[in-house]
Amino acid sequence: MKKIFLPLMAGALMSTIVQAGITLPDDAVMSYSDSNPLRAALKPVPTTAIFRMEGYCLWDPSVVKVGDTYHLFCSRWSHELEAKDNKQAWKSCHIIRATSNSLFGPYKFKEVVMEAKDHPMGKKGLHNVKVMQVGERFLMYYIHTPGGNSGFSWADNIDGPWHSEKKIAMKANNPAVLVRDDGSVYALHKFKVESKELGRHGVYMGAYEAASLEGPFKKVAAGRNLLPYNMELEDPTIWWANNQYNAICTDWMGKVTGIGKAVVYYTSKDGINYELFSKIPVWSQADPVPMEDGSEHWVTRVERPQVFLNDTGEVVALLAAFGTKEYRHDYIMIRPVDGFMPTN
Repeated sequence: MKKIFLPLMAGALMSTIVQAGITLPDDAVMSYSDSNPLRAALKPVPTTAIFRMEGYCLWDPSVVKVGDTYHLFCSRWSHELEAKDNKQAWKSCHIIRATSNSLFGPYKFKEVVMEAKDHPMGKKGLHNVKVMQVGERFLMYYIHTPGGNSGFSWADNIDGPWHSEKKIAMKANNPAVLVRDDGSVYALHKFKVESKELGRHGVYMGAYEAASLEGPFKKVAAGRNLLPYNMELEDPTIWWANNQYNAICTDWMGKVTGIGKAVVYYTSKDGINYELFSKIPVWSQADPVPMEDGSEHWVTRVERPQVFLNDTGEVVALLAAFGTKEYRHDYIMIRPVDGFMPTN
């Protein structure tokens, strides 16, 4: 992957960086106006690809393959806490690991990987975890509470032990990290800015870059919203394919798709100027999920989307977290994808 240098917008002010957006313009530029090839590549889900744990909420799935074993990392907290306050309980979560001989399960709980009480900074909770292999080592990154900033932990073995850095890695919420071939780093994240026009905080996508994972991380494009037409998002993930940055996220207020928190897809050649792939959602609660056994599985919403790539860089699975009518946060699904590679 060729390194792309990202120029900054000198002198830009936050008041001019973010402007309130309403809906996607009728003449919006996108790669596909009447189709969505990633959506078309989604396949029926085997029942083994739904991971639940009795008594617990599971969230933010991330899978890494080591040898012949698939390791699923996610955050977890009790249904009891969720029942008391489903908007705050996640702030007290911890990180777990489950394993399977197949990407699509069944997964079996293996261990509690890290608890907040053992972390140097996240004394209350560790959330939105993702694990990736970097050279011969493994990086686990997450947001910690209180603070909502990003932290890094490292291990020489996927089984641990994990050693946490005693500093904030990035002042960023919901990070999505991409390590380039030369070791430099590009990371998407969510940020909020109060908007008088919206009457609330706007939820936007920014980016950081650094020469290495050791930092320091610097804002790309002076920290402005990188989404076209000032769209909003939550939970970005990123990968490199087709000589471009590829990002999927959720459509925060449904401005793109008309469906709140539907999964949408953006691409960028330079890491600054992003283009919408399609206004048709990749995945949303508006459609039932087809199961391999012929049944249909309805979901309340799709959150924390992540991709899993095969050895050739094709997307072969789309991971997401789901709630139920009883619990706002509850279980994980790994949906097969028919070897998607963008060609836009």
